Amino acid sequence: MKQMNVVDVLGRNYVEGLYESEKSKEVETGFRIISEINKKLFEKIPYKVIFTEKDVYGSAKEMRERVTETGLIYIYTGWSGHPFLSQHDNNIGRAVHDVFAHMVCGCPFTFTGELNAYFEQRKYYPKNVWGILFAEIPMQTAAYYYTKGHDFPQRAIKATEQEMALVEHLKRDYSKNSVLQALKIS
Repeated sequence: MKQMNVVDVLGRNYVEGLYESEKSKEVETGFRIISEINKKLFEKIPYKVIFTEKDVYGSAKEMRERVTETGLIYIYTGWSGHPFLSQHDNNIGRAVHDVFAHMVCGCPFTFTGELNAYFEQRKYYPKNVWGILFAEIPMQTAAYYYTKGHDFPQRAIKATEQEMALVEHLKRDYSKNSVLQALKIS
């Protein structure tokens, strides 16, 4: 399956698909696990985090360069609500994603970049929440491309094994762009 086909399939599924997992106890528990891990990871961010209502970076490359130069990372706080996350928890999750996914993997802000950022970030979480993270990161990115914007509701779902298998051929090594070492997982 070509990349655009994968993006269309995952984006359509995120926006229009029916999921038995939606807003289930399993997904609610998964978000609680993800939030707790995010709080611990947030404490290990080696930069000063500044939450802002403006999306200040035009690209992941610009973010890496500015953060490396200044030691400051700006995290966009735009919010449309979430079934299981508070805005505060969502902001913490964005900071963790930008630092421990994009700064480590060197991935761009594209579908393939976000997918590979997901692969980097998921190392910090138990396997039973990977499907939830997949829906939150690459599937939401696919929904953005599918709808040509942010005009879709935030969902609390778990991606299927079949959806996660669709993207295996899109794994890329962006490590030449990395500016931060991954945390050692104990």
